[in-house]
Amino acid sequence: MNVRGVRSLLLLAVVSGFGSLACIPAASAHHSFAMFDRTKEVRLDGTVKEWQFTNPHSWLQLFVIENGTPVEYGIEGSSVNTLLRIGWGTRTFKPGDKISVVINPLRDGRKGGAFVKATLPDGRILSSGQTPN
Repeated sequence: MNVRGVRSLLLLAVVSGFGSLACIPAASAHHSFAMFDRTKEVRLDGTVKEWQFTNPHSWLQLFVIENGTPVEYGIEGSSVNTLLRIGWGTRTFKPGDKISVVINPLRDGRKGGAFVKATLPDGRILSSGQTPN
């Protein structure tokens, strides 16, 4: 192989390497829901600390009283785009709201899970697949 052929091969390798690196953020931006036990549902009655209507996934921070002590749960929900399409917004959950939430718990036992549905203070039931009424 001549010098020109080696340079072309080297250039191709470098360009391919940078192309592969460019894909890493997109691939790591989304994660699997394997960390949640989809075979179990746990009901939590608590008080909303914060509703994070953010991408790539929304988060509901909920205080639940356990053995007389408030314990914070992090509950992961759908993306803003998905929730906007069904009518959810930044005020769907408000700090201080007393709600019941059903989650698929984390497999490792930490205080959190994947959002399944919630019952709001006015009795409305929300799931990430339905429009709030």
